[in-house]
Amino acid sequence: MKQNMRIALGQMQELTPETMTFAKQLGVTSMQLNTPNLPGESCWAYEDLYALKKTCEDNGLFLESIENVPIRFYDKIMLGLPGRDEQIENYCTIIRHMGKVGIPILGHHFMPNFVWRTSSEPGRGGALCTAFDLAVAANGINQVKYAANREVRIPDEAVMWDHYEYFLKAVIPVAEQAGVRLALHPDDPPVAMLDGTARIFYKVENFKKAEALANSDAWGLNLCLGCCSEMVYGAANVMEMIQHFGPSNKICYVHFRDVQGTMPKFQECFLGEGNYHPAEVLRELKRSGFTGFLMDDHVPNVINDSAWGHRARAHAVGYMQGLLNALELLE
Repeated sequence: MKQNMRIALGQMQELTPETMTFAKQLGVTSMQLNTPNLPGESCWAYEDLYALKKTCEDNGLFLESIENVPIRFYDKIMLGLPGRDEQIENYCTIIRHMGKVGIPILGHHFMPNFVWRTSSEPGRGGALCTAFDLAVAANGINQVKYAANREVRIPDEAVMWDHYEYFLKAVIPVAEQAGVRLALHPDDPPVAMLDGTARIFYKVENFKKAEALANSDAWGLNLCLGCCSEMVYGAANVMEMIQHFGPSNKICYVHFRDVQGTMPKFQECFLGEGNYHPAEVLRELKRSGFTGFLMDDHVPNVINDSAWGHRARAHAVGYMQGLLNALELLE
């Protein structure tokens, strides 16, 4: 396993020849898939996960992580509905398959109603950037077209904590045995309540609580810098998360993005024009002992770009590569 900070290309659902060629042209050999398009209504088969890993290897690439299973695979887990034990067993099966295949990280979140944005706003040079305004979201408006469960609402944060603890107690021993790390993504947006359902991963101290509940090296963070920057206090959250979780090797990998503004209102932006200083953050990651991968995440919609965002992602990858090269020279 590689032991230096590196760049991965991700947030795709398929490994196409074009995407893999694009990664190699950018000088990237690590890949991540988010909710991959695989057969199965409730679980993923070993053979399909093996095929993903082999496709990467056959093209000189390494599949670092899978981030998220479909909402339909574990909405009952998050909401505590009848059938959650069956969903947990299927989730454990996926963990075992990933361990057997050799995919080391499975990312997860705990947002039944998933990611919310309320508008797209012009950013630098007119590039469109997603934005969130809690005052608008109070009307139930969500412009992100992802599958989510909005039929059941749980306003009590303590109940959501009970559901997460129930989930951890079932999956952590399986992950430990399989050699797979479970990487938790922060809530996006980081708000205590959204659309009638409580959220639990919207402030720094709650991640520390989850760390204690898991009490295992198999639990860690998919540290989304953008989500941490969105929280009240902005860049200070980013530094606190790195300083607390980095030295104990609890940061599995990093979503390198940023926003302008903090809750209750923020807008995404290009790297280098948000709340935190990217070079300072990367230096802090290095000092904390982080040796995982950094990756592109949400990117602005630039002129003549593809739906996936090839141009904007190339800019983000190049920006991170430059920072890494400079850091290596300085140190």
